[in-house]
Order: sequence, then C-alpha cells, then structure tokens
Amino acid sequence: MMFNFYSWGLWINIVEPLNVSKCRVRFLTYVSDDSKLNRGADSGLDMVELEDEEVVQNVQKGIRSRFYKHGRYSVKREQGTHHFHSLIAEFMK
Repeated sequence: MMFNFYSWGLWINIVEPLNVSKCRVRFLTYVSDDSKLNRGADSGLDMVELEDEEVVQNVQKGIRSRFYKHGRYSVKREQGTHHFHSLIAEFMK
C-alpha cells in the first residue's frame, strides 16, 4: 500500500498480488480541497501513473531477461529498499 499526500488530499495505491508474476493496483482518491485539485505540481497525476506503470512493466521484462544477473534489486540504487524489505521479512518470522 502506498500513500501519496498532495495539496488537495490523499491518493492511495493498493497493490494486490494475483500470482507469482502479476499484480493489480487499485487507486483510492480522497479529496479534501476541491479548489486545489488538478492545479500546479499535483495536476496530471493520471498521466504520471500511466507512465510509471509503463516503466514498471519494462523493468519487469528486463529482470526476466536472460541478460539480467543481479537479483530483484538494483545494486547501485535500491540498497534502502532492499534493507527495508529485509527488515519486514525478519519481523514477519
């Protein structure tokens, strides 16, 4: 679950695993100030979400490629993510 806080309210992304290689993302939007919706830096979020989805799909294709050898995390860019997920896994034991 991801919480995205904006000047107009809250956008929640719920990632639901469907199987080993697929998931579904549901979006919940809670608007607290209609006058700030679709203005400034917070505008065009639907387009940004579609762009993000395309990037994620392409990354997943790359990870499944026979040329990728480093595991699920980027060695250079995702040390924090890896550490966080390791802490969660240890906590769930």
